[in-house]
Amino acid sequence: MIKSDKLFNATNSCMIGVCLIISGIFLIVLKDHLYINLIHIFILAILFLSIKQFVNYFFGKKKDQKMNFTRCFFNLIFCIILSLFQNIPLSILPLIFGSYLLLNGVIKFISYIILLRNKSNGRIIELIVSLFYFAISIPIIFSPLKNLNTVLILLGIYFILLGINYLVDFITFLIPKRIKNKIKRNFRISLPAAMEAIIPYTVLNEINYLLNQENYDKPFVFEEKSEEAEPDMEIFVHTSSHGFNRMGHVDLYYQGKVISYGNYDASSVHFFDMLGDGVVFTTDREKYIPFCIEHSDKTLFVFGLKLTDHQKKNIDKELEKLFSQLVEWNPPYVEAIFKRKRVSKNKYKDYASRLYQITNAKFYKFTSGRFQKYFVLGTNCCRLADWIIGKSGIDLLKMNGVITPGTYYEYLNREFQKKNSMVISRKIYNQKNVDKKTIQEIFKGFSK
Repeated sequence: MIKSDKLFNATNSCMIGVCLIISGIFLIVLKDHLYINLIHIFILAILFLSIKQFVNYFFGKKKDQKMNFTRCFFNLIFCIILSLFQNIPLSILPLIFGSYLLLNGVIKFISYIILLRNKSNGRIIELIVSLFYFAISIPIIFSPLKNLNTVLILLGIYFILLGINYLVDFITFLIPKRIKNKIKRNFRISLPAAMEAIIPYTVLNEINYLLNQENYDKPFVFEEKSEEAEPDMEIFVHTSSHGFNRMGHVDLYYQGKVISYGNYDASSVHFFDMLGDGVVFTTDREKYIPFCIEHSDKTLFVFGLKLTDHQKKNIDKELEKLFSQLVEWNPPYVEAIFKRKRVSKNKYKDYASRLYQITNAKFYKFTSGRFQKYFVLGTNCCRLADWIIGKSGIDLLKMNGVITPGTYYEYLNREFQKKNSMVISRKIYNQKNVDKKTIQEIFKGFSK
């Protein structure tokens, strides 16, 4: 079953890649001629929809008459506005594209400021990339129609590169594993960060939909394996239906311990929880997964990786470098104990204190390096995971720009669907498949 699924996904990748490349070529060759025609097609489509709704008003069901008339009226108004002011829709795409580039420039500039304060390496590159984004985005935003062709050419190039990326995935399906392990890609084109950011939450909604179907005739598959071997490393991708947790989080599990990075010092958090001191914690897997599910109402997607001995050695070196930059930090609950205060375990409900109480996690802060300050769109959980994994020689997540948990999920999920991939397992943990007794036992005596 898995093999046939992998063949289907490989063929699908090939078809998507070809379509993207063809679309990119059309955008580069035809430019604004294609775009203007698409606007006209869009106007005609709305007009056709209005006529259909107008007919339904007279011949459709009586209970839907009012709704059909209202939709018809507003669609006609919209169609007339687009026809009279066609420059408005023509400028929308450049404005969106320019705003996206400007946002990337701001993110890179904030990363530069953080690295400058930490006196870390790589800050000059961040500044150059930031200025590059500003130089491209500002002219596009202030003169969207004048720069329409430039935007379409850039989008065409992006589509072609993204299409090539899908074709590479198809080709790697055909390559034997021994040859694939020698081929390492140094650059990867991914979907825009804004789209990837919502991927875990979107998948969560699909899972919840299937689990809640009363007449769903197939048992939901919480665990899949492409081979029976135990993984040497696991990557956890978290998501939830609440607040910022929808965007997700990423942890590593290696050699018996979970390794996580985030802004876990609540006293240092500012700027809408986007900035704070960078904190690393290590903890036990068997307690941590139930903790995430019960405390934060999360769903975890866990991908297992099979590593070579050489890759393990490289990861060991990176982790040794990481922990050489760390000093132990105590959450408020532990500080209160050291000060011999009368401590109620339910008084300290900040995330770090509660995690320590439930899982006995160990916390650390950075004394140097780029991860001293956490920035949700820069030095985030994904960036640290990529720093550990990416320098180890593993063909995984070699990307530029903003890396989100959705980036990880999208890539790892596609890797699992390939034949002879290093991603050998995929598991889902949530309220439906975690033992209730285990949760009750580890949370005994605690209030949420």
